[in-house]
Amino acid sequence: MRINTGIFCAGVMFAVAVPLAALGSHGKVGLWENTVRTSMPNMSASIPPEALARMKAMGMSTSGNHTYTTQHCMTAEEVAQDTPPTPRNNRGCSMTNVSHDAHTFTADLVCSGEGAQGRGHVEVTYDSNERYAGTYAFNGTMEGHPQTITSSFEGRWISADCGSVK
Repeated sequence: MRINTGIFCAGVMFAVAVPLAALGSHGKVGLWENTVRTSMPNMSASIPPEALARMKAMGMSTSGNHTYTTQHCMTAEEVAQDTPPTPRNNRGCSMTNVSHDAHTFTADLVCSGEGAQGRGHVEVTYDSNERYAGTYAFNGTMEGHPQTITSSFEGRWISADCGSVK
């Protein structure tokens, strides 16, 4: 089932991946919990009716408002990085105007691929090496359908022991 996941996944993964990569000394090795709250008000309008019916039958939300919580075991290599990763599944999107200082990372996202066209912005603030929070916004089209995405996200360090979490 294809649900315009290209830029949505890029946005959500970017929102989670940037803080996980921890710009130099903004992080600790160990288990992190990351929560992303996303709003896509136009989501239902861009999903084919048969896919929308299957989603509803499976009990999936089609409101366009979702909250995801994941855990990640941050490695020493990730903590030592001084640049953010490239968004996964970028579908013709690239980061511009990248800026970071002691506590804040900002970047614009410009998309001009066949799956998505538009602009986005991300901002992350590191309160300490055990917590970050930020926002992500995108406005444009995905697979020919108008789309606006807004996300807020936060991460917190849980412990040095990751247990079975990778």
